[in-house]
Amino acid sequence: MDTKEIENLPDRLPAGILLALFQNALDQFRKEEIERDVFLIILGQLTDRQVMTYELVRSDIRNDIDRTLSGLWNTDSYDEVDLILSIVVNLGLEICFEKIKESLDQNKDIDQSILNEIQEAIDEVGENISNPYDSLEKNK
Repeated sequence: MDTKEIENLPDRLPAGILLALFQNALDQFRKEEIERDVFLIILGQLTDRQVMTYELVRSDIRNDIDRTLSGLWNTDSYDEVDLILSIVVNLGLEICFEKIKESLDQNKDIDQSILNEIQEAIDEVGENISNPYDSLEKNK
């Protein structure tokens, strides 16, 4: 799987197909068949499609993504921070979100633009990270 394959997928895919694609990306990353930056781009693309299903990713896959992204979190690159924040917020990744919030307390060497992105994401999500569809459900 590469970024071109993912980018060429339709904007809407069934949740089951997305689940298999998420699992495939995780497996390839663990086997070091894809680099970190490619992995993050693929996750971002799959997340964009997952949002269109209006369903949460199955909990085991979501937890796997959550733990994996937590291990990758760093505040060195604005683009990477922006991409990970988008994935975390849109998939409702609790572990990584906590790690992100903790990084605000350790902001000695973090660029101000990165700090602003992190703070905006935290403010936007509030305390309800686990269900990105919560506001939609309340408006039904």
